[in-house]
Amino acid sequence: MRQMGQSRKYVLLLGLVLPLLCPPAGYGQNLVELLDQVANGEATMVVSPDPPNPDPAREALVREPSADQHGLPQEPTTPGTEPEDTMVALPPLEAQGSREPAGPQNTPWPALPQQLPSLAALVRLEDHVSCAPLQREVLTILGSERSAWSVTVADPVGRLLADVNGQEPRIPASNQKLISTAMAFDRLGVSHRLKTSLWQLPDGTLRLEGEGDPSFSSHQVARMATSLSNQGIDRGTVRMEFEELGPQNWWPADWHSADRYWDYGAPVTRLPVSANSAGDHAVYDPPKRLAQLWSQALNQQGYGFEWAEVPADSPNPQGSQLIHEELSQPLQSLLMRANTESHNNTAEVLLRVGSGSWNLSQASQLTLQWLKDQGLPVEGVAIADGSGLSRSNRSTTRLYTNLLLTMQHHAHGQKWYKTMAVANRTGTLEHFSSSPSLTGKFVGKTGTIRGVKALSGRIETPHGYRFFSILANGSAEPRSPMARILEAVVKHSSCPPVL
Repeated sequence: MRQMGQSRKYVLLLGLVLPLLCPPAGYGQNLVELLDQVANGEATMVVSPDPPNPDPAREALVREPSADQHGLPQEPTTPGTEPEDTMVALPPLEAQGSREPAGPQNTPWPALPQQLPSLAALVRLEDHVSCAPLQREVLTILGSERSAWSVTVADPVGRLLADVNGQEPRIPASNQKLISTAMAFDRLGVSHRLKTSLWQLPDGTLRLEGEGDPSFSSHQVARMATSLSNQGIDRGTVRMEFEELGPQNWWPADWHSADRYWDYGAPVTRLPVSANSAGDHAVYDPPKRLAQLWSQALNQQGYGFEWAEVPADSPNPQGSQLIHEELSQPLQSLLMRANTESHNNTAEVLLRVGSGSWNLSQASQLTLQWLKDQGLPVEGVAIADGSGLSRSNRSTTRLYTNLLLTMQHHAHGQKWYKTMAVANRTGTLEHFSSSPSLTGKFVGKTGTIRGVKALSGRIETPHGYRFFSILANGSAEPRSPMARILEAVVKHSSCPPVL
């Protein structure tokens, strides 16, 4: 018998033990209790008996390692989600080396600054529903609207406690952000920061490059302008190039033109300031606005200013020198902005940076491939954007519940869960329901666009965590049934009995 103080150590050991266990229908009580303890972050005691003969079918289960608004979005309510300006101090030009532009990457996944191990997904959903009382109550709650709903509920072992139309592809609204944030989290790491970089080319021209940092601010523009005199840039007219996407790539193709007027539909660009929003409205010409900010900041420093645009990812000439760099908030803060506050522009940037491609079509394909690489069910799934504002997205509650289970067993998955809203307390769940039994008991991601309501997440029960996904497309009044379903999950959390 060995005492293990960390759930990750237990999960690694479990990965070796699971292939030797019987099929899901015969799980023993000890295994269920242990997995519930891991899901709840408890220390565990593991007894290793003499293993039975391996079961090939069981071995196959073990693998190696939106917008929430057509009205206006709310202001952040969670502490720590406001931009935290960060800069990297650089020595004078003569002390720096030059950058050779990297050539194209001929790999399935574009190269990233930091590569993490792929997820070790030890638990998968069973195919059969095993909690008849919960299944019956969910069907009763849905009543005559059953065809408009998809509901999937599972426990940490992967037992399917309830499932109604769980494999039916539906519009997910902002539940789409769960996919974008999970992929970026897995591929980049919780501490990753986006860069906005200022280079001096051999002919003296300055070139500004960016990774779409949604926390980049006018204050940082002023700081970059101030750095020029410290780097020995002579007074006079500064010629600057913005590396930027063309206007045809600023919005997903099927975002409605009316949405593009508001801040929740702001253009997705490489060099945004304040996520390309100004109050409640979108900035319709981001490069022009950026040029105005640079002109003001440089004029205060005694410089003139001229600017031009060059295509994004244009290679810098040999001998170009980095003179200043600004960093975004840590990735976990950006994920919180996307998940807790359902910020569309941030989610769109995370899809592109996480996948390694700013071509939306390619980013969508790479994201779908990431889901497949984790062994997640993608039949009928379509990825049209990273935020869920597109009505061309399609997902299933089986996919989201599987994703939630997978991230539960990720090495740093608890940090991902901390980026979600808390029931009746924070973000888009601040006013979820009047039920005191749900307050603070679950974290999740909401989703709302016309005719669509979605909610997926993890709920605490007396018998451990339960994972759920609920999608309604065409329900007359979806909020109340969602709350009643979650109350039923808590009520039946001890189901089914383990034989």
